[in-house]
Formats: sequence, C-alpha cells, structure tokens
Amino acid sequence: MANRPNRPRTMPHEPPRPQRKAQSAPEAPLPQQQKVTDEEMVEKKPSKLAILFKRIGFAILLVLALVFAYIFLLLGEPDEDAKYMQKPAEETITMPMSALEIPGESDVSDLAETFGQPVLSLGQALPMYKSRIYDTAFEGGYARRVTLTYTLEDGRQLTVESIRPTSAVTLLRQEGSRLDGSTLYTLGGLNAARMDNGTDCCIFSQTDTAVYAVIAPSGYADELTTLLRYTMLVAPEEGG
Repeated sequence: MANRPNRPRTMPHEPPRPQRKAQSAPEAPLPQQQKVTDEEMVEKKPSKLAILFKRIGFAILLVLALVFAYIFLLLGEPDEDAKYMQKPAEETITMPMSALEIPGESDVSDLAETFGQPVLSLGQALPMYKSRIYDTAFEGGYARRVTLTYTLEDGRQLTVESIRPTSAVTLLRQEGSRLDGSTLYTLGGLNAARMDNGTDCCIFSQTDTAVYAVIAPSGYADELTTLLRYTMLVAPEEGG
C-alpha cells in the first residue's frame, strides 16, 4: 500500500466553510407621495400652544370691549344730580302791565327789575335809540318782552329782545323764516342759532327762564358776528 504524503501541521482537518455576507441595515422607507388632486392640501392642525394663545388673546379683547362699553354707558348716562334737578318753574303772567317806552339811553338793570329776569344788552357797542317793555297776549296769558333798539352806522336799526316765558320763543318766528345751522353763534355767553326770513337775520338763544334774540337787517349779517361779542345779560340790581 502506497504511503500517503505527510500533511502539514498547519493544515486544517476540514476544508473552510464559505462565509455569509454581512446583512446590511434595512433602508428607511421613502416618504409616501401624496395623491395629485385638484383639491387644496389639508392644513396641519395648530398646536395646543397656539390654540391656548388664541384663546387668551380673545379673552383679553373681550374684557377690553366690556370695559369700553361700560365707560361709554357710564359717560353717556346723565349725572345723578341732573336726573333729579327740576327745571325752575316759570311764572305765568295773567295780568298785563302798562307798556313803558323810554327814548334814548336807559338803565338796563332797571328794565331787568321790571322784567323779572336778566335782560340782553349790547352795552356801549352801539348808541341806544329807545327801550320798551310791554306784554303780548300769548296762549291764554301774556308774554313779557323787553326790546332795546340800537342805531347802526348807516342809520338802520337793530333790536335786542328779551322774552319770557321760554315757550314764547315762537313769537320770534316770522313768515318765511328758516333755520341756518351752518354756523354756531354765541349770545351773551349762550350758544345760539340763526334764523333768516329774507328781510331780517335773527340770532336767538334761551336759558331756563327767558328767550333772547338779536335781530338785524339781512344785509348786516356779516358784521353781526363781530357785534355779538358785545352782548351781555344784565341782571336786576340786588336789593332793587
């Protein structure tokens, strides 16, 4: 029997087994592509924090709206004292007085004493031509009137009226009169309105107890605004 060749000591007893390839890590899945449609893409829902901020902002706006509404109502309501403040009772004139006319200058405070309320005057702005105090039949009684007549530079006349009671303001209205609200006026420290009838221009106002007016020719309307600065209410002398 033939001798086998000696095997080297380093040779393995069994043939090497084939090595397995190392498995690679699985690849991440690709993002799923959204379907292509004509519809708008669905928006992402807001986060809880964004929703919380929106709610807080809405609550703040609501509180501010309530505060402004309360302030508006508070300022719009009449004062408590004004609610219970009664308008002074006006004297009813049932017996007429004898008319009194004084030519030239007169003491307006004396006229106010007879009139029973302050009388409107122009002071020394124009020369006084005459003054008259008299009663006019009105609504089953009488309206008391003080008329001061002044002379303008061109010789025409301007009248200043004081009338009571206040309801007798209708005595100032003449046929064809219309109100002009384009300009505000001041009459003896009172807010006043204007009324025109094509012939005369009337600036009038009132207090709780009397009506006051300045009546001038329509052609004098432009100069009247300057003249109204001199109007004043002259009260009766104390102790008179």
